[in-house]
Amino acid sequence: MGPIPLCQVAFSVLDGRATSRWYREAFGFLPAGGTRLFRGPLSTRVQGLPRVASTCRWLVDAQDFFQLELFQFARPEPRPRRPDARPCDIGYTRLGLHVADLDATLARLAELRTRPLTDPVGAPGARRVCVRDPEGVFLELMEDDPRVPRWRLRPRPAAPVAVRSVTLSVADLARSRRFLVDTLGLAEAPGIALHEPAHEAMWGLAGASRESLVLDADDVFVEVVQYTDPVGRPWPEGYRISDQGLLNVAFGFRNPTDFEAAHARLRAAGYRPNGEPLHLGAWSVVYFNDDQGFSVELLFVRSWFERRMGFLPGKPLLADRVPGESPAAVEAVGRAVGTGPRQRFRRAFVTGAAGDLGSELCRLLAAGGTDLVLLDRDEERLAALVTELEARVAVRPLLVDLLDHEATERALREALAAGRVDLAVLNAGVDHPLRLAAFDWRSAVEDIDANLSANLVLLAQLVPHMLSRGGGHLGVVSSLGGLGGFPFETTYCASKAGLAVLAEGARAELEPRGITVTTIFPGFLQGRMIADNAFEVPSAVPMPRAAGLVLRALEERRPTLAFPRRTRALMGLSTWLPTRLRDRIARQAMRWR
Repeated sequence: MGPIPLCQVAFSVLDGRATSRWYREAFGFLPAGGTRLFRGPLSTRVQGLPRVASTCRWLVDAQDFFQLELFQFARPEPRPRRPDARPCDIGYTRLGLHVADLDATLARLAELRTRPLTDPVGAPGARRVCVRDPEGVFLELMEDDPRVPRWRLRPRPAAPVAVRSVTLSVADLARSRRFLVDTLGLAEAPGIALHEPAHEAMWGLAGASRESLVLDADDVFVEVVQYTDPVGRPWPEGYRISDQGLLNVAFGFRNPTDFEAAHARLRAAGYRPNGEPLHLGAWSVVYFNDDQGFSVELLFVRSWFERRMGFLPGKPLLADRVPGESPAAVEAVGRAVGTGPRQRFRRAFVTGAAGDLGSELCRLLAAGGTDLVLLDRDEERLAALVTELEARVAVRPLLVDLLDHEATERALREALAAGRVDLAVLNAGVDHPLRLAAFDWRSAVEDIDANLSANLVLLAQLVPHMLSRGGGHLGVVSSLGGLGGFPFETTYCASKAGLAVLAEGARAELEPRGITVTTIFPGFLQGRMIADNAFEVPSAVPMPRAAGLVLRALEERRPTLAFPRRTRALMGLSTWLPTRLRDRIARQAMRWR
């Protein structure tokens, strides 16, 4: 048997969705799915946590049989990291990443508002620098690859990142050697000095004194460090692995005999697991704790099951933020993490921003740290919204009537020249119920102009802007009314149907070029609009919930969102009804009978 591969580094995070996206955007990690099944008695047996429940996300880099694992614990409630945590404090303290292009990586980090702790250290080609991720974990970025010239299979060369090291700060180096080398079976890496004294300044420990041990875990180094000056603080009182930060590492096995042998060696040496190994056919797992409080996982996975366990790229796990989550809840996560609000999009353009749905959506975007360009024709409501949001993010108001196409084009062109927009939500719309027997064609044309034609003016500016910057996302707000014709709402339904078809064509044309499109089909929403239309409204979706559903669909870049489900199902069912029956039901659904 060769070196035991380190196959996983696990984090406890307060916001798994945002942290996963940050690693993908900053470094090029690839999503590998996730699970919400790590909960209940079996998970308690493995992780040693009472009544444990978590959502887990996986990310992979360039190398084979390795992943980052992000746990967002619902139970037990994770405690935030110490705000003054240092890399010399006892625990898993740092992750080392080799990046293919350090300058490009630093540029991406700047766009994500992440700054290095110091200037890079070292000669060109061998520079290193340290940053902290959104959860406060120290990350060392390496321009040179310390694993050259020997490495295990790296099947994803398109991924511009590979984890090269994980660092433990320990109280007793000799006890760590006994556990990791003498018992588990890791080998010392001969001739490897992973760090020099000058590197300590990168994470705030200039002049520190320490002893270290560098171990070979196949393609990854395990660096064990004992600081003598400054001496690290012990684990926080009552520490659990669910507390925010790096929680453990896993050593991987591809045959069950090696897994059982490692388990037997640790048991024979007196180390105790949280519980007996969990054997689930295609995989087995057990968590050990060494005699200094470090959690170490042993994991066996059959090769054909690796995709299901997150070792191969796959679809991201769906967001687990509840629909309609309030801005206060989003900001609470940011305060607990210590990095401020979460940011999904950098700068968003929203039409109909002062309306009921638009304003709720803008509040959620602002709570996530997204700068805003807000367009509306209601001066009073727009000014109030800007006053409310500008303390959180940069806000640019555009007081424009979309029916004035020339003014709309000028205002948007100026706003786009001032900075990149990576999300545009075409939300503005009007509804004038009309009787065809007493038809006001001017009002009908206004419906079509505001709901459909004005969006062509916007797309003429937004699409070239996004293409020139590598992509973006469009959210197009149609209506469930656009899926069929209804008495007295003929022009409204027709204009929303046209908008949906426009969005469908745009998605098919633009997605290969990096612009994704979500078409949104809301039903009845609580607010001013339902008071003026011609529909009987048995119930309506609360506006905060509606905005949460929309934002989640935008973040996940879904092709479509239709809600509420019951109304959407009824609309679909109506297409199968005989025409006269369908028309009679449509008449009964209107209050202008």
